[in-house]
Amino acid sequence: MSRETAVASRESRVAKAARAGLLLGAVLVALAYASAWFGAARWGSWSMIVGAALCMSAATAMGAANSHVRPARVLVAASVVFTVIVVGFGAPFFLPAVSPGAALFLGLPLPVAIEVYGVGLLPILVLPVLFAADFNADGLDEIALAELKRQCAAVRPS
Repeated sequence: MSRETAVASRESRVAKAARAGLLLGAVLVALAYASAWFGAARWGSWSMIVGAALCMSAATAMGAANSHVRPARVLVAASVVFTVIVVGFGAPFFLPAVSPGAALFLGLPLPVAIEVYGVGLLPILVLPVLFAADFNADGLDEIALAELKRQCAAVRPS
């Protein structure tokens, strides 16, 4: 098996796993919506959290698999997204209710701070680093760069 075939096979497995994760996430989200018909059950909230996390991490993996990022980095990025979302949205369930005089964390009550800073800002710091690590390996070589410059010059208006 050639190197290109092995890479394509790994990317195909990543894409298949991502599609399965997206399907499972969609089913969990649908179950969460169905739980509203049976009362506001706690399992519905967790179904929504895990389902949304699966959908987002699977979408991340699908996009990364199609851009030829190494499968190991795709797995790390998808795992980071999944973990951050589950912990960020799940942790406030375990915290006590916020009282009006409660201490603030960077200007927000603790449960809100966990969601805003953890789910909103943490992925912005982690994911670009993971994908930037692959950037140099996928850049254009001298021949491809010269061809791109030639094509751009051909379509540039005079």
